[in-house]
Amino acid sequence: MTFSASNASNVNKMNTYAQRTVLGTEVRRLGTLTDTLYTNMTVSGSVTVSSAQASASAITIQTGVAVIDGKIVQASRSGSQIYGVKCLTTGSNLNITSASPSLWVIAENDAINYVVW
Repeated sequence: MTFSASNASNVNKMNTYAQRTVLGTEVRRLGTLTDTLYTNMTVSGSVTVSSAQASASAITIQTGVAVIDGKIVQASRSGSQIYGVKCLTTGSNLNITSASPSLWVIAENDAINYVVW
């Protein structure tokens, strides 16, 4: 979205009496932000487990969200949910482990789907 400086000025003038808000400037700023500045967005993704990940005791997924406030994570095999999966967050990462320390339930080609915000 391109929002010119003159358009921003016009919207600012129109909005002068609305609690001294500079709405046009904010709209222009939002229109020029890059994706790396969007830190409070909802991000979703899917990861297919590799053979190396399947043989490890944990899987780390980098989500790109600066700090994860909430998450929904589901592991599945051939379209059916896998139970016994535990997911903790550290910064922008999802850390997938087994809910039972003696039982690793993730295998190669399983899918891990997630939504984080």
